[in-house]
Amino acid sequence: MDERLNILLELQSMDIRLDQIKIEKRQTPLDMKRLEEEFNVLKVTTEQDQITLKELKAELRNTERELEETEVKLKKSMLRLNEVKSNKEYQAILKEIEEIKEINAEQEEKVIKCMEDIEIQEKECSEGSLRWERNEKEYKIRKNEFINKGKELDQEEQTLNDKRSKLSDKVDKDLLNMYNRLRLNLKNEVVVQVRDGVCSGCHLGIPPQQYNDLIKTNSIQSCPNCNRIIYWGGAKES
Repeated sequence: MDERLNILLELQSMDIRLDQIKIEKRQTPLDMKRLEEEFNVLKVTTEQDQITLKELKAELRNTERELEETEVKLKKSMLRLNEVKSNKEYQAILKEIEEIKEINAEQEEKVIKCMEDIEIQEKECSEGSLRWERNEKEYKIRKNEFINKGKELDQEEQTLNDKRSKLSDKVDKDLLNMYNRLRLNLKNEVVVQVRDGVCSGCHLGIPPQQYNDLIKTNSIQSCPNCNRIIYWGGAKES
């Protein structure tokens, strides 16, 4: 095989990998951003659970205080029953006591409901804290992986660019310019084999005379359909 072809194929292999590196380098920050967004959502949720628990406990304290005040009023009203002198006043105090008892019952129910809500919320906060701890560890591990991956890609890219620069010096200038122009326009593989008279780049047939010439001379030519650099890499045909 033509030495120029070997160099071109090696160059192409490097360029394909460099293209992949560029894609990975663009994707890595996006993956990191998505990871941070997911982590921040969990963080906000965990913090909100704690705030909700704090609010429920504050509500319980207020309700218990209101209940204590109502019970004091009830005791005072009960004592006043012994001091009344008229039936009308007696009936008024009884009505007052019933109203206070209704308020008292509502407050007791509210206290019970608050205590139940707090128990549920405390369980949610406990489970949320565990989720937070697990995700925080995973977040740090994955973040470091992304950072290390970025460094590895930078290093690999630099190494390949250095090798590519040295390898390019070994290629004929006109051929290199042709190759670079094709890479710019077609992307991916621009140096391709011809198999059974068909260009493996555009998958169209080349003229039989050109195909025979490729086989006989094992030279580098251009596909008449897509302009890719073509070669015949198989054994000579009879």
